[in-house]
Amino acid sequence: MPSFSFSVGEKGILLKIGEAMLPETALLGRFAQGAADRIEQYFADSRELPEMRFFFRAMLHLVDEAARVRRFRSASGLAEDKRLEYLNGYWLDGTLPRRLSFRLFCLILKAGYLNDPAIFEALGLEYRKPEIREEEHPRWQRQITHGKDMDQDQQLEAEVVVVGTGAGGAAAAYELARRGNAVVMIEEGDYFRRRHFTGRPFEMERLLYQRSGFTTAVGNTAILVPLGRTVGGTTTINSGTCFRTPTRVLQMWRDELGLSEFTPESMEPYLEQVERIFDVKPADMKYVGKNGEIIARGAGRLGYRHGPLARNAPDCDGQAVCCFGCTSGAKRSADVSFVPLALQSNAQLLCRVRCEEILLERHRAVGIRARSLETGRQVTVRAPIIVLAAGSFGTPLLLMKQRICNGSGQLGRNLSLHPCMGAVAVMEEAVDPHKSIPQGYMVDEFLEEGLLLEGAAFPLDSLSMMIPYIGRPFQDLVEKYRHLASFGVMACDSSRGRILPGLGGRPAALYFLNRQDQSQLLRGVETLTRIYLAAGAREVHLDIHGWKAVQSPSDLADNLEHLPRPVDMGIAAYHPLGTCHMTGFRGRSVCDPNGETYEIRNLFLADGSLIPPSLGVNPQVTIAAVATRVGHYISERLARVAQL
Repeated sequence: MPSFSFSVGEKGILLKIGEAMLPETALLGRFAQGAADRIEQYFADSRELPEMRFFFRAMLHLVDEAARVRRFRSASGLAEDKRLEYLNGYWLDGTLPRRLSFRLFCLILKAGYLNDPAIFEALGLEYRKPEIREEEHPRWQRQITHGKDMDQDQQLEAEVVVVGTGAGGAAAAYELARRGNAVVMIEEGDYFRRRHFTGRPFEMERLLYQRSGFTTAVGNTAILVPLGRTVGGTTTINSGTCFRTPTRVLQMWRDELGLSEFTPESMEPYLEQVERIFDVKPADMKYVGKNGEIIARGAGRLGYRHGPLARNAPDCDGQAVCCFGCTSGAKRSADVSFVPLALQSNAQLLCRVRCEEILLERHRAVGIRARSLETGRQVTVRAPIIVLAAGSFGTPLLLMKQRICNGSGQLGRNLSLHPCMGAVAVMEEAVDPHKSIPQGYMVDEFLEEGLLLEGAAFPLDSLSMMIPYIGRPFQDLVEKYRHLASFGVMACDSSRGRILPGLGGRPAALYFLNRQDQSQLLRGVETLTRIYLAAGAREVHLDIHGWKAVQSPSDLADNLEHLPRPVDMGIAAYHPLGTCHMTGFRGRSVCDPNGETYEIRNLFLADGSLIPPSLGVNPQVTIAAVATRVGHYISERLARVAQL
């Protein structure tokens, strides 16, 4: 029996709600028992999401019983048409708390419904990627210790402990290891290989994402912030887009933050090394596919600058599942680039092990105490240098738990998210987004103004992220999946949030979108809509409450007459930065220009939290380059100490 199960009554409610939200069509069956079973199994497998189990179960009862206020009977007791009318009117068009909670409830329910081989077959789509055979146990895998194999407490020694293996931690670890330093990497997530990547979002989000992809920043809206929890960190689940640190950003760092060392010339060798290891190349237009070609056509007709994105996936064959683990092995994320290189240079990796404490002696870091998430056994690693790279959410939380490094009052503050929105266009021509690079093309006409348009194609069962409808409008778009084009817009935000300790010891993100950033996002979706119309779209769907589908410029003008609030806009964010960022001024930030915390000697940071907000471009190259610089500095310092 699964560790989680719905009662008979709850399954009955779920079926009734699902039937109204996802009715039968000519191609698609209605929400049925199989979908309910998949949702139940999802929660049974998600042992580390007790709050999401509670939320979904509570929403199930609340949605059912709230109908009695106006309808004098439960939702499950209403006729199907009245049930849908109630869901649309009371929940989707309801108050702010009702809308936000129902949207999250719908994401799970829709994903459970769409994760069905029969639906994929009806639409002519491949449901599961073929099983991959890999090289059997390369030598460097001997350097890995899994938490499940820790049957007793352990004590280790190293020169450097690196906590986290994302873009920053993995790059710093490799730089140190290749220079001959003894490095131990600590990773909370598991080490998944190609054979584990099925291409199924519903399965992969649970394995690869923090909180199964439901990490959220809240304020005057709710913004999903998908973060990786695996060896390779978020590089394993991103789209592979690679930008260099913009020159204007480096100039701002020098002028405003006292980071005089960060010139284009000084950063060049680190950027070159990262791009070489990531194997960065422009996306091949053959695999950018129709999704990018349509944007190119529309942008060209409007006179906007556009072109393929640079990516760390030189051999990509357009399987469209970059965000769920690269099944082809083409993406050179940290798990297949920096981490193996560090292990080949004799670094050690402990995975499924969580760092719980930084060991301190006289305001110096001297080690870490960690625990296996599988057996509960304790691991103590003594080292003269500690590098935290748990990300913009995780790193400040570690420091907060010990109440250190906040003399400036800036710990956990200055959070930038690089908020984004998307649009879905229905085209006459076949688009087949499942046969393309999800994010392979861009419109960079407005990049210097803080606005960047990038591809954002999704697998079928992730479509609910961009389509806010329920009932026939949603099902109609699902049936047209092979004719759907989608793209995104990102705003270089001036809004700033913060990280605080949350429930269960997890980080909680507080973020209020200001009017300037809201205006930028609206300008972005307006621009994207005009591009789609110029490219011949039949209609464009925007995730903005109260706006109608756009079939003409006059429809767009009508929508723009009704300016939404932030809460009315479907916003996500993928690039959190800045929560422990460096400056050249002691007392104004957490870290110095070399990544060392101002208050704790030998404690360094090397992840997105160290990067000053906001870049305005995808940050993985910048994070890895700055982390490489941090690793270089540490190695030289260790060498100087050894010579004394």
